[in-house]
Amino acid sequence: MTAFPPLWDDPVGAEPERLGAEQSSPAARAAGQRLVEDIRRAERLTRGWADRPLTDALVDAALCRCLGQLVRTGCWGRANRLPSHALWQAAESVLPFGWLQHRARFKPRGYAGDYLLLYRICKEVCCDHPLGWAFDRYFLRQSAPLAVRLRTRQTSVALADHRLAHGGGSYEVLSFGSGPALDLRQALAIVPPTQRSAIHVTLVDLDPEALDFARGQLDGLLTASQFDCIRANLFRAATGPCSDDLGTPHFLVCPGLFDYLEDKDAVRMLAALWQRLAPGGLMTVGNFAPHNASRAYMEWIGNWYLVYRTPADFLRLALQAGIPRTRLTISCEPAGVNLFLVAWKP
Repeated sequence: MTAFPPLWDDPVGAEPERLGAEQSSPAARAAGQRLVEDIRRAERLTRGWADRPLTDALVDAALCRCLGQLVRTGCWGRANRLPSHALWQAAESVLPFGWLQHRARFKPRGYAGDYLLLYRICKEVCCDHPLGWAFDRYFLRQSAPLAVRLRTRQTSVALADHRLAHGGGSYEVLSFGSGPALDLRQALAIVPPTQRSAIHVTLVDLDPEALDFARGQLDGLLTASQFDCIRANLFRAATGPCSDDLGTPHFLVCPGLFDYLEDKDAVRMLAALWQRLAPGGLMTVGNFAPHNASRAYMEWIGNWYLVYRTPADFLRLALQAGIPRTRLTISCEPAGVNLFLVAWKP
């Protein structure tokens, strides 16, 4: 196996034999054992991690080889939960040192992609342990974390641009599944104070810690009366009897929720959010595309499973939700991994 990261599925050559979960476990265990051997070798060659550039390179190569072995099983999606457990058992002496991959896998907030993980992805924070640092560096170089950083910036650009185009008067922003709210913070930081003073933000998230964290991000940019935090189940918040609490936003952002919604629920959610949007409003909804090159790492190391959609899939759902074709486009962040459904009202 080479020191190049694998694609989520091999588009050329012979189709790999697709093994079931039980049949994949021995291969996963072998991959974990090889990873430990490679990491121990790297520790010797770097004189106990003293050589940081070499540590970074050798840990990268070791993980690439490990993932290359794993993808040969052809075991993708939730079917690899059992063999992934075998991988972690075999490599439990090394894998937990990576703060990011450990948090992704064990989900201490009860869900994938929690606010603190997203914050550290966007800020590119690595842990202090030298081996953990190298694991975190590998994590941050992957296409999915890059897409998260880029979508955060792109959303902030869109919000600032739309706010300034809106002109005077009050301006409502709804962040649905707000997480750390770094996109809003970045936008508010560049909007002139005269325009910022008329902005009101509503943050909606199920995680109370995420809301507290997001509130801290907005402190100093907005006054306490300029934002509200709503802790709620996102699906019930959008479609239930209390949906009026969401207001009628001029800018609505839903960055990551649709990565976890099946089509039926996604259509209902899109319809509900579209109906909330104010006249002249702009709505942006994110969803990862199937060509996410981080999929092997996310699934095997992080047990992080997404509902992937192509641009055609996204368009179909939007039309089923009643959004007019002339009022939407499918876009993406600059890396092209995270799609955006962008819709606007006259």
